[in-house]
Amino acid sequence: MAVWLTSGLTAPVHAQGAGGQIEGTVRDEQTAVLPGATVTLRNEQTGVTRVAVTDGNGQYRFPALAPGIYGLKIELQGFATAEAKEMTITIGLTLIRDLSMKLQSVSETITVAGTPPVVDTTKAEIAGVITHQQIETLPINSRQYLSLALLMPGTTVDGTRSFFATVNVGGSMTFNGTGNMVDGTINSWAEDGEPRQDVPEDAVEEFKISNSLYKAEFGLATGGMVQVVTKSGTNAIHGDAFEYFRDKALNEKGVFETVKPDYRRHQFGGSAGGPIMPDRMHFYGAFERTQINEFYTVRTGLAQFYSSVEGTFKRPTDRNLYFGRTDWQISNSQNAFARYLQEDELTLCVNCGGTGASTTSFDQDVPRKSLTLGHTWIRGNHQLNDLRFQYAHAGFFGYPSGTQNFTELGAFPTGRTARQTRQYTFPSMTYGSSYDDASLESRWEFRDTYSINLARHELKFGGEYNDMPYIVDDAINYLVGTYTFSQDQFFNPNDPTSITNLKGAQTFTATSAPVTTLHPSKYGVVFMQDDWKARPNLTLNLGLRWERLYGPVNEDLNPNDFPVPLPYVDVSKRGDLNNFGPRAGFAWDVQRDGRTVVRGGYGLYFGHIRTLAAIEEFRNFHRLSISISNPAYPDPYQGRDPASFIVSSSTPNVSIAANDMVQPLSHQVGGGVSRNLGHDFAIHVDAVYNRTYHDYKTRNINAADPVTGLRPLPQFGRIDQIQSTSDLRYRSAYMKFEKRYSHRYQYMLSYTYTNSRDNAPMARVRDAFDPSIEFGPSNGERRHAVVASGSFLLPYDFTLGALWTARTPLPWTATAGRDLNRDTFNTDLVPGTTRNSGSRSLNLAAVNAWRAQNGLAPIAESQIDSSRIDILDARLSKRFTLGGSLKLELLAQAFNLLNAKNLQAQFGSGRITNALSANFASIVSARPNRQGELAVRVIW
Repeated sequence: MAVWLTSGLTAPVHAQGAGGQIEGTVRDEQTAVLPGATVTLRNEQTGVTRVAVTDGNGQYRFPALAPGIYGLKIELQGFATAEAKEMTITIGLTLIRDLSMKLQSVSETITVAGTPPVVDTTKAEIAGVITHQQIETLPINSRQYLSLALLMPGTTVDGTRSFFATVNVGGSMTFNGTGNMVDGTINSWAEDGEPRQDVPEDAVEEFKISNSLYKAEFGLATGGMVQVVTKSGTNAIHGDAFEYFRDKALNEKGVFETVKPDYRRHQFGGSAGGPIMPDRMHFYGAFERTQINEFYTVRTGLAQFYSSVEGTFKRPTDRNLYFGRTDWQISNSQNAFARYLQEDELTLCVNCGGTGASTTSFDQDVPRKSLTLGHTWIRGNHQLNDLRFQYAHAGFFGYPSGTQNFTELGAFPTGRTARQTRQYTFPSMTYGSSYDDASLESRWEFRDTYSINLARHELKFGGEYNDMPYIVDDAINYLVGTYTFSQDQFFNPNDPTSITNLKGAQTFTATSAPVTTLHPSKYGVVFMQDDWKARPNLTLNLGLRWERLYGPVNEDLNPNDFPVPLPYVDVSKRGDLNNFGPRAGFAWDVQRDGRTVVRGGYGLYFGHIRTLAAIEEFRNFHRLSISISNPAYPDPYQGRDPASFIVSSSTPNVSIAANDMVQPLSHQVGGGVSRNLGHDFAIHVDAVYNRTYHDYKTRNINAADPVTGLRPLPQFGRIDQIQSTSDLRYRSAYMKFEKRYSHRYQYMLSYTYTNSRDNAPMARVRDAFDPSIEFGPSNGERRHAVVASGSFLLPYDFTLGALWTARTPLPWTATAGRDLNRDTFNTDLVPGTTRNSGSRSLNLAAVNAWRAQNGLAPIAESQIDSSRIDILDARLSKRFTLGGSLKLELLAQAFNLLNAKNLQAQFGSGRITNALSANFASIVSARPNRQGELAVRVIW
């Protein structure tokens, strides 16, 4: 007979990299340990089995498990067979399952069932997992699974760029501060640090968000970490085919649209998986294509000046995603996998709209592909080796909107350079595009980790090596250049007279020649980790990581490449060799019952340096930058050709890397408490402090003295030095209520309080003589954020899912609209104000005094637009059984269901911050109003 029990011996989980683990102790009814018992583990989806024998302490262990559902069977002569079923392993977790065996009197099986606990009593890490159930049942805009990362506290997208699917996690307030991994290998651009590739939603099993205090095996991030595990096939042939459809008939008119523009979106594809050899080898593949015919609106609020460029314009987008994976259980102790991922994307007029005319931005062609191989070797009950290899190749081609894409790097035919148009920048509008940037990068990654389990110590040793070739063409702002004007005025690009009559040119900038630069980089790591069970209810997570990023600080610069010695450069002093990052944390099971845990810890983390950060140093004298204050107009070169103008100009501008430039580092301190409030319901409260130093900033160290007008080195103009001088102070409190899926429903409610201040990492110092004016609220700081989500399986196979997001406004900076310090950059603050004080503590009296001085009317507090977010998304689906395993699912989604007005001013765009604009402080772009989507899926 079978006896079903609810396990009261389930202990919580602890991190084990991307793979999970099941372990435990087998005892008899008198609690004596039982060595020599045969333990068989079976993945209930793939049929893969592994066998172990309990050791002298009655313990067994199955490491390196893929996320999934598992069952255990324990056999020992003279005892009734014991089983444990429906054990769910999620990414990076170990489930402790202790079992008791009875003396055999009749043929019987003791079966224990249960779900993983919602409170983790063995790790200091502040983290959470987005499960496959959430991905399947919650509304997801554009089928972009990573958007569900925002369910977790301590996450935003406000410090990111719109180019790539990404998220800010923990103390990451820049677009490259978060680490990204897929299937145990790095998924980040070397060029900029953002996620390199997207994964089809159908191919994502689950992903983990680590806000802070993650272990020593992970790094290259000053904020948090995102780890994705992809799907594998099972013993059953399964898959789906789908079409998601949107049309303007399903949408509401946008905030700034007078008529509803044409719009149509098709997103279609499918997946399939199954056995190659049942119980041994499986395959899984997925494909997804997105075709968007959408429109954007240019609105300056000054139709009397810019009506010729305002309106609604077409912007098509095409994207293909390909995924393929094979898993092979070679033997009871070895398994391997191979995974291929490809993404091809073409987006037109990136970031167009708002105050940017239809010619202002650029088109973007981004092909990407990667191959990852993995091999895991289990050596007995106590040792494990995990090997990963990755080859990735990615290209980025950005070029003026509406022109031809040139993909041959190093070639600059006339057709390529002639496609740029002069850019005109006014307080309330920008026209023209001189953007031309193309790059190719590769990544060869080798990663190996060896684990040893010694009684109360779980030890890990490992390392990795990355070789990243990189080549880039840069013809940005080539010759035609950019004019910046101090006042709004009539402009019509189709009327040569209006262009000739423009007045108030403040600055002109350009570059002298296109250049091709080779700039490879390398990354190496060695780490050790000890998870020590110091007491039965106290676990210590101790680790040490050393890493070395070679290349971005220009150790390979050859000073002899330049006709004139570069000032302040000593390559022999470069290199960052002392990046030792200790990490220590604890988890305390207060009452030894697995219901309440107190955790805390400290870690030192080293982050990514953009390959592009100091690349201009290689281009000195091969390409010169032109910066003219109070230029002649319309001919900045005053009758000469650009080459002779450059020769006759007084002094060259140069760019150099500081000799002490290093990787950014962050000190992370965190702690919190979790309480199990029921079988699958818990509350988690945490506090995080992140102090990040040494991200780069650009500062002119040869600025002219404001009194004498003299420069320290008069033979040069600007000397832009890339310095490791940024400083970020992130303080945050997280609260999360979590109900895992059971009894046909799940939900999560999270709250984040954030106070983050910095000195504008990765930006140019506004005042070379007073860098302190930069310090203020971080660009991505929203003081309060609430996110609620849930899904419910209703009668008749209906499923309802919903997601509500509310976030307070972003800060912003009031700029003067004039080059007050005469550095040829029009970024100076309004006198009497501070950076990012908008929507915080803006000195409006100082703004209005400045406007009055320039003949403009005052601005009232009520005229300042808010960038707060209030969005409710919903999803309703119904499944029909067509026969056997074949099902039909009809689905409807509504994004911004309540049609709330959400003005958008993210990452420095969308809001008019120039105080000389008549529409100062207004936001001229918005998130979409209500959009509907219909879908059909065939599932088998």
